Amino acid sequence: MPKFHKIEGEKESLYIFHCPGCKYGHHVRYKGPEPVWQVSGVEEDKPTVSPSLLVWQSRPEHRCHSFVREGKIQFLDDCHHELKGQTVELTDFDDDMGDIK
Repeated sequence: MPKFHKIEGEKESLYIFHCPGCKYGHHVRYKGPEPVWQVSGVEEDKPTVSPSLLVWQSRPEHRCHSFVREGKIQFLDDCHHELKGQTVELTDFDDDMGDIK
């Protein structure tokens, strides 16, 4: 099963993945309006995203800041959840994983 789920639209295209720290999906825009991330390794199930992902930047109590490199998520120390400061494997994407942020 893949780590990222692809959604292609007329104006933008996204990859969605499950964040084990937040317990919901995060999206990465790879085509469309700014900002756009560079994404590689998806077909090999070892995705890498550049630059880092910062979710809920203005709300520190919900912030998730990470790098995705070669199929692993490196959570930075400014995350709110229990995985901050850790690196974990990406989980397989499941359409029933809940909300996307």
